[in-house]
Amino acid sequence: MINNAWLRYLILVGASQFLSAAAFSSAYTFMPFYFKKIGIPEDRLSWYVALFVSLGTLSFALASPVWGVLADKYGRKLMLLRANFIAALLMPMIGFITNADLIILHRAVLGAVTGTVPAAQTLMLGMIPAGKRTFVLGVLSSCFFSGLMVGQFGGGEVVNQAGFMWTFIICGIILALAGLLVLPVREHFVRPAAAPKNPSAKKDFWKFFDFGKVWYLMILCICMTASRDLDGAFIPVLVDKIMNDNARALRWSGYIFGSCSAVAIVMGVVIGWIADRTKMLNVLLILTGLSVLFRIPQIFTDSVTSLMIYRCMLAAAACGIEPLLNSWIAAAVPAQDHGRYFGIAGTFRGLGWSISSLMGGGVILACNNEVRSVFALATFLMLLMLPLIVFVAKRIPMPDRSKKRRQSIT
Repeated sequence: MINNAWLRYLILVGASQFLSAAAFSSAYTFMPFYFKKIGIPEDRLSWYVALFVSLGTLSFALASPVWGVLADKYGRKLMLLRANFIAALLMPMIGFITNADLIILHRAVLGAVTGTVPAAQTLMLGMIPAGKRTFVLGVLSSCFFSGLMVGQFGGGEVVNQAGFMWTFIICGIILALAGLLVLPVREHFVRPAAAPKNPSAKKDFWKFFDFGKVWYLMILCICMTASRDLDGAFIPVLVDKIMNDNARALRWSGYIFGSCSAVAIVMGVVIGWIADRTKMLNVLLILTGLSVLFRIPQIFTDSVTSLMIYRCMLAAAACGIEPLLNSWIAAAVPAQDHGRYFGIAGTFRGLGWSISSLMGGGVILACNNEVRSVFALATFLMLLMLPLIVFVAKRIPMPDRSKKRRQSIT
């Protein structure tokens, strides 16, 4: 990449991430209310929300390695275009489905054929200097969270004013625009030479999963995702329980998600900048510890305003975890295989999302529909991440940008 052309492409890819995140958040944040609209009873609502999230993320997890391999073979830009344009075609269909089981099936199909975040990450990782990885991933994270903010604020108003059907249609249009933004990006991709046919096909298949100590990072991905996102899908359920007013609860759910995303916009870049200049392991441990601390009050609060404040504090810490893990993976694997490894990491994250959603729905049902139980479980699981991070770091050292920075100064 000549000069700073990667900066221009980062703007385009970041804007694309902003739009795609806005579209998905507008459509999916308020699905608990859509399920209520089509007749799902209150005592089954949490379970249907859990199925909706878990099956979508499970299908994404199963398909992600395939897209990762295709990205390494045919180009990362093509995968990002595929994710946005297919989602643009499928998203509006939800507005015409009034059967909850078919909605869940549709979500599973959409999860399998999309996945804009890993596609954008692998595209940009192939264009940037190694020392800018955490910064660039932080920028993409901020673009993603800013899109979530706009979608959650704006989506709630569109739903209130025009209904769910038009919300889904508008989301499809936005996803198409996100794909168009990626078209000017010039990826300097060289297709690898075709490997000679090997009669031992079964051995080659298992070699796909043979990446040694990087397995520790993949296990960390699934555990961190499950603990970090366990309670997110149930925020609207808790808000509805506190307010007992569907219309106000829908609006306030948007305010909470949007405020968290606004905080994450700033903190994603700030944490990425800090992590590129200090010991990244310390930053990750501090962020994880703060995530535990800020979760505790959410278990007990009966105020929507207090819940929003605590969620924003949590978002300020948790938004930096994902870019740090991605930078850790990128430093631990060969650059030419980033698509493959990020695809596998996407699989493990998808499994983490799926497990967390099913676990959350199951815990709520087991605790007699007490939604606060899932917030307590999320706090405990995040606490367990602290020793797990130390355990993995002893086997795969985390990048320490502070050393390189000191050497360059001297």
